[in-house]
Amino acid sequence: MHAMNLRQLKYFARVVEMQNMTRAAETLHVAQPALSQQISLLEGDLGVSLLVRGSKGVQPTAEGLLLYRHAQTILRQVDSTRSLLTRTGSQITGTVSIGLASSTARMLSLPLMRRVKAELPSVVLEIVDIPSADLTKLVLQGRVDFSLSPDQQAIQGISLTPLLHERLFLLTHASVSLPRRQLCIRDFAHLPLILPSLPNTLRARVDHAFLTARLNSKLYAEASTSAILIPAVRDGAAATILPYSAAQPEVTSGLIKAHGLGLALSRELVLCASESLPLSPAVKRVMSICQDEIRRLVKDKTWQGCKILF
Repeated sequence: MHAMNLRQLKYFARVVEMQNMTRAAETLHVAQPALSQQISLLEGDLGVSLLVRGSKGVQPTAEGLLLYRHAQTILRQVDSTRSLLTRTGSQITGTVSIGLASSTARMLSLPLMRRVKAELPSVVLEIVDIPSADLTKLVLQGRVDFSLSPDQQAIQGISLTPLLHERLFLLTHASVSLPRRQLCIRDFAHLPLILPSLPNTLRARVDHAFLTARLNSKLYAEASTSAILIPAVRDGAAATILPYSAAQPEVTSGLIKAHGLGLALSRELVLCASESLPLSPAVKRVMSICQDEIRRLVKDKTWQGCKILF
């Protein structure tokens, strides 16, 4: 029995990402039989089947998916360790992975990518956009270098830096007519709402606000990410309650209206990083650029309804 090695993990991860042996072999610059042999050795070593070939190409089994997630973390940690130890002159290299809630990702991803590419051309930026409830888990696992997590409570092993207070807005289709003032619950209780799925602190606050007003929300549907919530609003199916960041492009282009709320509904955006994993020079620089971009977006009023906390 031979030991599983980093090359096999890299090969396996690439096959899962490409969903195709031939394409994976091409991108890795190895012959396909050699790639297949390495995957077979890995399966033999672990005693489980990792991949199945089907109509949609090569797919991971349940065990394969588990290994893929761990492989991503291991390969990233090796990459950041290498960049910590091998300083190629003054050039900063490596991959930096950031976990963002989808609402924050819509506002920040593109400006951040452009800025990192301009200032750190040898750094590859990875944005992991997932439901906010799962963000801190990825930091603890080492799957991402840091996250911008909404309403993050203190947790062992994680350092927290509060960045922003974001006010929440009622987001509706442009055709919806509502009073031109700060709204109270009664003003929009008749509208169908599509809201973030629980567990979600923002959703819990909205539910509490309805409860306090002794009104029931007309729940149209629930979704765990803004990538589903915002198209539903844009289509006129329902309204939602989210920070401005979630719908900035649609508000700017007039497809969605952002209505201010007279309720004290807001959320806090917090930078979360592991206290045990060392930060590479690349991660430190990207963190700094990230904070700088947030400041710029708030200052030039692209990111509205915010108060900077750092």
